[in-house]
Amino acid sequence: MTLITDLEGSSIRLGELPEPLTLRKGDIARLVPQQKAEEPGTIPLPNERVLSELEEGDILVMDDGRVRLRVVKVSGDEVEVAALTDAVIKSRKGVVVQNKEFDLPVLTKKDLEDIKFACSVGADYIGLSYVRNADNVRVLKELLREIGCDAGVIAKIETRSAVKNVEDIAHVADVILVARGDLGMNFGLEEIPRIQRRIVETSLRIGKPVIVATQLLESMVENPVPTRAEVVDTYVAVSEGVDALMLTGETAAGKYPVEAVKWLRRIVSKAEASENIRTYREGGPLKRRYAKGVAELAEDLNAKIIIYSSTGVTARHLASIRPNVPFHVAVPTMKVARSINILWGVNPIITPTKNHEEGLEEAFKKLVRMDEVSIGDLIVMTYGMKGEEQVIKVRRYV
Repeated sequence: MTLITDLEGSSIRLGELPEPLTLRKGDIARLVPQQKAEEPGTIPLPNERVLSELEEGDILVMDDGRVRLRVVKVSGDEVEVAALTDAVIKSRKGVVVQNKEFDLPVLTKKDLEDIKFACSVGADYIGLSYVRNADNVRVLKELLREIGCDAGVIAKIETRSAVKNVEDIAHVADVILVARGDLGMNFGLEEIPRIQRRIVETSLRIGKPVIVATQLLESMVENPVPTRAEVVDTYVAVSEGVDALMLTGETAAGKYPVEAVKWLRRIVSKAEASENIRTYREGGPLKRRYAKGVAELAEDLNAKIIIYSSTGVTARHLASIRPNVPFHVAVPTMKVARSINILWGVNPIITPTKNHEEGLEEAFKKLVRMDEVSIGDLIVMTYGMKGEEQVIKVRRYV
């Protein structure tokens, strides 16, 4: 199982309220630069820099778009806001100011401590929040390199700048995550399907894994069965070719976490069995083109694929091709297995061996014992490009 950790980042968050503040549409409240609300009708916003840059007419959005407040008056270090919707405002909720981004640091002091902890427990990936450009990703990658941590970086696409720069970001990040919660606060909700598709298509074209997250089965926070719209949404995401789907509130705070996972599995299985999954096979580095050749050879022969991937690189390239024949990936260690477990179609087999040839043969034997390879099956077998000569075996199991 892949271990993913998530950095809070330079988020704009409310402070603590003694109890949720209920506002009716048109009600006025005050934003104050405090960690904790001290007077009725006040909303603590401890980020003084953000508070000082708010202007009349700014729209504040929170709670995945459920709460919308308009700035109506700025007076000293206090800001008056009017509720544009009936709203219940709770402690520590993230805040987005529509059409405005603030020049906040990529990593906070808390993030630095969290990174050290994540690396100490062997995290496979670290999610970087509020990415604006490729340099933000490079900052985290350089820090990980300096401290000797081999965790990959998941770039969460949730800001307007990230959407604009998604191609550059995808080239640098290890994984892309479509963070629909914050995207829905930065853009009109009707824009999210188009933005999601663009991010997914860009990631697939470049050959990077892509995850879609937030509100896949949101109604299951309270109900044991998803809505029809949620089932369609999840089905469409699978058919778009995403590598993984991420539940958030459904499993973190919902009443039916196990049922939510079961429903997600059920929908994904049906979609993968029924749809031609979208794929992009044009161009790319030599190793990706090699993986494409292996996939197309196996498809032409109607053969299964077995590869041995010592670091996971070949597995990533092959998964990005989305072969339409069964494929199996053998790896030497649990660490490599965990790093590739989020990839489309990959269920890694751990095969500790001395070399690639040995690893490939051991993988073949294991798959026979697991009944994944049957008598009469045609198999295309290979491993990552090594040295001066590359070997591809075509074998019929008899």
